[in-house]
Amino acid sequence: MGKEQAVGSSEQSTHAPQGKQVPTKSVSRTLLELTEKAKRDPKYRFRSLYREIDLRMLYDCFRQLRRSAGVGADGVSYAKYEENLDANLRDLLDRLASGNYRAKLIRRKYIPKAGGKLRPLGIPSLEDKIVQMAARRLLEAIYEADFLDQSMGYRPGRGAREASKALRDELFLGRAHWIVEADIKGFFDNMDHDWLIRMLEHRIADRHLIRLIRKWLKAGIMEEDGAVLNPTTGTPQGGIVSPVLANIYLHYALDLWIARVVAKRCKGQVTYQRYADDFVVGFEYGDEAQRFFAELGDRLGKFSLELAPEKSGILRFSRCDLKSSKRFVYLGFDFYWARTRGKPTVKRRTNKKKFQSAILSLKEWLRGERSSPLKQLVPTLRSKLTGHFNYYGVIGNSRMLSEFFNAARYTIYRVLNQRSQMKSYGWEGFKAMWKTLDIPNPRIIEKRTVHTQCLSFNTPSYR
Repeated sequence: MGKEQAVGSSEQSTHAPQGKQVPTKSVSRTLLELTEKAKRDPKYRFRSLYREIDLRMLYDCFRQLRRSAGVGADGVSYAKYEENLDANLRDLLDRLASGNYRAKLIRRKYIPKAGGKLRPLGIPSLEDKIVQMAARRLLEAIYEADFLDQSMGYRPGRGAREASKALRDELFLGRAHWIVEADIKGFFDNMDHDWLIRMLEHRIADRHLIRLIRKWLKAGIMEEDGAVLNPTTGTPQGGIVSPVLANIYLHYALDLWIARVVAKRCKGQVTYQRYADDFVVGFEYGDEAQRFFAELGDRLGKFSLELAPEKSGILRFSRCDLKSSKRFVYLGFDFYWARTRGKPTVKRRTNKKKFQSAILSLKEWLRGERSSPLKQLVPTLRSKLTGHFNYYGVIGNSRMLSEFFNAARYTIYRVLNQRSQMKSYGWEGFKAMWKTLDIPNPRIIEKRTVHTQCLSFNTPSYR
């Protein structure tokens, strides 16, 4: 065995006869113990993490992968790997233990995003997904004890809609009168590898795990035309370990700076929330917002990052000045002040670009399935509309939900009638047919509760 022979030594033997397993702790128990240790000692550096990637962990991580996920550059699917799962995982563990594990090429795939642009995704090979899942769970177990409540993206039990409600409640209850909205340009492509490793080493003293992460960071990327790129910065969007690495990077580069430096020197209240690389900072006083925004570029530049200027800026956002207050976009919603029953309140509604993008996506999907029978399309159609209503079904957004429902229904009507030279349906006939499809109607699913998690610094005790 090589110098990485510690893998699996604390748990089930890699060569135990089938059906005769060494009694072990469960994976969940191992992760819980890591979290408890991290909470007890914020300065502790973990030294024996790599050995936790044992056979039981690999089995558990394989079962957590999506069976229908895209295949990597090696072309191995979930179903194919599962056909000889035990032998495949034992061989994978042997390569991890001996140091012969190598990260495979990452397959690049481009998906459309708002404004006609394309978002690059990186799809690892199946075995890389399995090991990345193991590393992600180990890192999450430790860093969940360190991450601030203001960091909401890519964390267990924290969704984007819940994050938007938390921010809405904090802005309504708090004293923010100025908003700095910011988006980091090409964040996942520009993360500095050396900075990331230095950040990881604040908590991780296991050189084998650090070496494993370096392998993924340096893995070649195979473009759609077959060309192979060798990255010097960044981590691919789509990689299973990428979200937690992104949160670790911005925890040190941004979150702690705002909490320990920016908020400490401000006389007024500072409200902050970050979801992945998209963040909003609220200030009580305009001069403090100006100072923060002036310093933000230099702070990000220190870590090889820069703001997307078209998505970043300062705006007035105050219950005391509704006439001059502006709207800002965050997590697919427009946030704005308005009056409800004569009283100022913070509202959210579906952002117009997100609305249009959702309708365009629906139209393109329908055109791609033009030859499929309608009954075959209904389950997917139902799922798409339900997903939209579940996310955007927030209090105060009923009008935009109804508009989306009507636009989606009319889009479906038009595409169905383009299947042949003669119309398949008249409008009245289409509406009668629509009632038979059991398509969900738009509805508000958000409850009228006040979010109690505080996103503000310099907050009085009565809050």
